[in-house]
Amino acid sequence: MTSSSSTSGDAIPPRFVDVDIEELTAAGDGLASSGDLRIGVPFTIPGERVRVRLDAGRSGRVFARLVEVLRPSPHRVTARCIHFGPAAAPELGPCGGCAWQHIAYPEQLRLKTALVERLVRAAQPDAPRALPTLAATPLDAPWGHRNNVHFVFENSGGGRRRETALIMGHYARGSRRVIPVRECPVHDARGNAFAFRARDAFAGAGLHAAGAGQGVLRSLAVRVGCHTDEMMATLVVSDDGDRRLRGVTRRLLDQDPPTSTHLNEHPGDDALIFGPRTRRLMGSERMREQVAGVSFLMSPAAFFQTNVRAADVLVRLVRDALPSPCRVIDLYAGSGLFAIPLALAGHDVIAVEENRLAVADGEAALRLNPGARGRCRFVARRVETSLASLRRPDAVVLDPPREGCSAPVLQGVFRRLRPARAVYVSCNPEALASDVAAICADGYGVRSLQPVDMFPHTAHIETVALLDRLESL
Repeated sequence: MTSSSSTSGDAIPPRFVDVDIEELTAAGDGLASSGDLRIGVPFTIPGERVRVRLDAGRSGRVFARLVEVLRPSPHRVTARCIHFGPAAAPELGPCGGCAWQHIAYPEQLRLKTALVERLVRAAQPDAPRALPTLAATPLDAPWGHRNNVHFVFENSGGGRRRETALIMGHYARGSRRVIPVRECPVHDARGNAFAFRARDAFAGAGLHAAGAGQGVLRSLAVRVGCHTDEMMATLVVSDDGDRRLRGVTRRLLDQDPPTSTHLNEHPGDDALIFGPRTRRLMGSERMREQVAGVSFLMSPAAFFQTNVRAADVLVRLVRDALPSPCRVIDLYAGSGLFAIPLALAGHDVIAVEENRLAVADGEAALRLNPGARGRCRFVARRVETSLASLRRPDAVVLDPPREGCSAPVLQGVFRRLRPARAVYVSCNPEALASDVAAICADGYGVRSLQPVDMFPHTAHIETVALLDRLESL
């Protein structure tokens, strides 16, 4: 059963309490009070009264487990997926992929708007109210939106090799234990179909997951085209020395092959999806996708947005934020998701990205978009080391990693370069709130906050924040 935690000075014995869910944590769990404790309760909704079990860990942290919903919210619905929620796999914990399938989708959007607004305005009180969260899927069918399908492998059964069975699924919430998955309605169905067919083929050949000297399989990633009919599969293994793996893979690809198939070697035991070496087994080197009418290419191990329809929305928002052609610096540019469309719109763009795989994809995509070639230039460097050599632009686009921008980046952009406008694309409202406060302290004001729902049924939120230099307001 999934648990959530908060801090407490002293450990307490297990007990049951009835609490009212007051609001949401930044992670999307319900937040309640019990005496002097503030506790996070997963799978709840503000306004509900619930019964929880409180358990104290060795460090004094208190874990709350949902036992019963005593007064349900009018927005509570039955989850679609059999793997969702605290009762789905009590021996392992629920699937960690979704946290909000119990909430009606329109209410999910409203909660995301409120969460962005609460966090940002707590850090910067004069920030405007957040605009309503934009959905990229129909309100009555928020499913099949993940174009990047990813499953992990694990061994189950007895301790001896001949007694183990190959399973494929997702990590349980808050752990690296794998839950066997029979369905995943948030994935594109075409990716699921190939992944389940591959799982059955590998299991039928007696292959095992990597670990404990038993096998080589780590995970399977299937990228499915949203606006193209292409599909790219990448099998991640600890090594490719197993002859049975080669044989079953050949037979699998003979039946109904994706557009391209790759093998990635990841010998380590870290949480990264891909290892350092990838080789093409068949098909094209890169997969083609369309975002907001612009052609992109992606390599198997390079990052690209998981939800392409939501990426369409983000690109249009960034493009609309810069209505007149100007000089733009795109920081954390990836493979040019914003840089290439901006160049096609007439802007002169310098795209800074340290991942050379992503830069190579972006430069390859420029060849598909001849109108952008002379207006977009990629710089394969860390953002922190590139800023000193860049001249002041008219505008800056920032799409930083989840932890937000480092202090040197914020200072380099907003104290030295001082563009008239900044477009900050955030995947973490807590980091956005902190960075917005620092940016506003350097003479900028927030013009708008536009959340976008990249991942329905989770608390994750993309936000496009527009900030203008105060003398420009």
